[in-house]
Amino acid sequence: MTIGRLLRKAQRLITAVSAAALGISCLPQVAAASAAYPDKPIRLIVPYATGGATDVTARVLANEMSARLGQQVVVENKPGVAGAIGAAYVASQPADGYTLLFGGAGNVTLRPLMDPNLSYKPERDLATVNHVVTYDHLLVVRSDLGVNSVAELVQMAKANPGKMSFGSSGSGGPQHLAMELFKQMAGVDILHIPYKGEAPAATDLAGGRIDMSISSATAVASHIAAGRIKALATTNQYRSPAFPDLPTVSEAGVKGYEVDIYGGVMAPAGTPPAIIDKLNKAIVEIVTSPEIQQKFHDAKLIPVGRGPAEFADFLAKEREKWGPVIKSSGAQL
Repeated sequence: MTIGRLLRKAQRLITAVSAAALGISCLPQVAAASAAYPDKPIRLIVPYATGGATDVTARVLANEMSARLGQQVVVENKPGVAGAIGAAYVASQPADGYTLLFGGAGNVTLRPLMDPNLSYKPERDLATVNHVVTYDHLLVVRSDLGVNSVAELVQMAKANPGKMSFGSSGSGGPQHLAMELFKQMAGVDILHIPYKGEAPAATDLAGGRIDMSISSATAVASHIAAGRIKALATTNQYRSPAFPDLPTVSEAGVKGYEVDIYGGVMAPAGTPPAIIDKLNKAIVEIVTSPEIQQKFHDAKLIPVGRGPAEFADFLAKEREKWGPVIKSSGAQL
């Protein structure tokens, strides 16, 4: 070995030892910061506009977190690009627990599978804290369609391939892909009509301009109560607290069908485990509180409360589930 090689090897060794020593010397500071956390206000980024289901959920949560953590948790809306702007922003922030994301299926699972140019990868750039809620979703039809069950809907769709239509809140969004999964599992061909949001889709469904949709219970509850829309089933694994007599889609005949359009708290990757744990414990206390559960139920939300490991496992399974659906359906943003 030459003198030059020996010198380079020695320099690499010195650099590695110095880096390790620096890391060890920082450990007490990290531990102290985690123990004192939080010692200033926390921002909870909602990547959508004010007033929607995600925003409402985050504000209920932030208010309760403030009381339990002893520091104000402030909701900050950063809408744009179907939630991607807010998610990318949080992914770029310091991993100190003071900037959190209230993310969901659209910007954490689906868009990253369809957009290779996103600046963030959730599994790399975001740490799971808690799967807070599932948004109650229903398979609904216009009231004069002439069907009263999922089986009757499937039968009608099979008899009229490509002639029936469904609406969604937008191409490539959770409601669109939930219906694409239904089409694949039920073996039916139904035309997709994308809208700019759930409200106009629900209005057109109530007016008879489209035949069906998978919509949040929040968006269609008033139309159901008025008799303009008929609910056939809930898309979740369990029955809806708001509509307990409705079967799940799986119970109604499309065996194994389950769609969990979720909302949860995430932090920048590298956030200390002690901080993640403190946040998770506070959220679990909130989600299991009878008072908050009632608030969520009133808002057509299903409280979940999965912790960091369970949430991460759930997200990995969601990526595996939706990748093939996106590919086979040709769904695009």
